[in-house]
Amino acid sequence: MREPRTAAVLLAVSLLGMACASARSTAPEVPSPLVYKSEAVGAPQPEALLVALHFSGSSPAFWDEHVQSLGIPVRTLLPQGPRPRRDGFTWFQADHEAKTGEGKTEDVERMATRIAELIREVRAAHPEIRRVVVTGFSYGGDLAWMLALRHPELVDAAVPMGTRLLGDPARELPASLRVRVLQGEQDAIIPVQRTRERVAELKGQGVPIDVRTFPDLGHDVSPALLEDWRAFVRQALQGPVD
Repeated sequence: MREPRTAAVLLAVSLLGMACASARSTAPEVPSPLVYKSEAVGAPQPEALLVALHFSGSSPAFWDEHVQSLGIPVRTLLPQGPRPRRDGFTWFQADHEAKTGEGKTEDVERMATRIAELIREVRAAHPEIRRVVVTGFSYGGDLAWMLALRHPELVDAAVPMGTRLLGDPARELPASLRVRVLQGEQDAIIPVQRTRERVAELKGQGVPIDVRTFPDLGHDVSPALLEDWRAFVRQALQGPVD
């Protein structure tokens, strides 16, 4: 008489195990913390923080020479994309480019939120920081722009380069915020006319944004672009930008 009861218990345990496995498989993935490096350059306790975001297939080391070229005291925050790609890392899953504009925007918003947490973490550890500038190229530019758009309380100025300028303001942005977009006029990935039209549209929505374009430059950086980048970033790190 014990066999039926034993079989019933085993069946119940089996069903419970299947239910638990199913719950685990459908539970949302909790992202692991982003890897980053942060260091003081030029002084023990700089009062400015530069958050620099690499392009897809690159790494935080891309920014080292450019940070040094600023020639001013600054603390850096250089996050690393969470997914390997080519010889470096990328920020989004492989299906990112296949998504709709809305899907791409959601991807960038989620990653920008994770980077915003890093900014809060570094500022909490270094209360001497008074100004924050974010910058990036390509996917990194998308993220720099999104940080200014969705987390303006954390950002004083942004310099997105080669960016799609995804998303629209969900609230009024501070008048003190400054955004400068830098882009090549021969960019085959992001047409320059589309960027100009997008900047004009955002200005019409009250966003404090302007754009500088560079002839004969594709989806890349150049000495002329980097000279403009240095001038804007250096001034933004040191005080208000006109």
